Amino acid sequence: MSELLRLRQLAIRAPDRPLVEGVDITVHAGQVTALCGPSGSGKSLTARACMGVIDVLPGLAGGSLHLPERGDHDWYSGVAGAGAPGHARLLRTTEALRGGYISYSPQAASSALNPGRTIGRQMEIAVSRREKRPADAAAAMAELLREVGLPARASSALPGELSGGQCQRAALAIAMASDPRLLIADEPETGLDPVLRRQVVELLLTVGKAHNCGILLISHHEDTVHRIAEHVVRLTAPAGAGGAG
Repeated sequence: MSELLRLRQLAIRAPDRPLVEGVDITVHAGQVTALCGPSGSGKSLTARACMGVIDVLPGLAGGSLHLPERGDHDWYSGVAGAGAPGHARLLRTTEALRGGYISYSPQAASSALNPGRTIGRQMEIAVSRREKRPADAAAAMAELLREVGLPARASSALPGELSGGQCQRAALAIAMASDPRLLIADEPETGLDPVLRRQVVELLLTVGKAHNCGILLISHHEDTVHRIAEHVVRLTAPAGAGGAG
């Protein structure tokens, strides 16, 4: 079983208090790791840290990040506690990973997608981030739309022309268009009714496993986590913390 991400002893601080302390996460290919916790426990901050877009002191204060399929080095080495220079270095070294090795599917997709670009154009941009470009990009995009249950004509639609459930499916297609090894799904059930929630989560699981992609699922729905996650990481807000997500 291929290990895709290994995060150890993550520590994130505000100037006057801890926001995240001692978090360990491992994600394997073809499996789901769920990241759970109450509001303020640091779920979104932890996801940002996995993508290398976290500020550095205040911000990233400690920990290690390994992506075994991209070598054995620690992506946080020389970064934690280094302030603005460390932040710039982290952004620079992880830039090629984002939208390629690691992809992100946002919550509330209907508002997170670019309203001025068609779904097809947003998928094209994601396809351009692939390490290995497909011989026929249009065919690859059409296949992805089919996998997420959208008709081919959705490619020419703007996000505002789709329903909330369709936007969530489109966001998943865009996230998968870069052929990622690791997909971070940020509360994909947000704003959906119970029936659509289950459909979107089952679709996420089906598509992720079909591509042998590891999934880091951010969720506060215990029934979802219990049903689909092989591994669960539970965050608790540090004493005095008031951080996001």
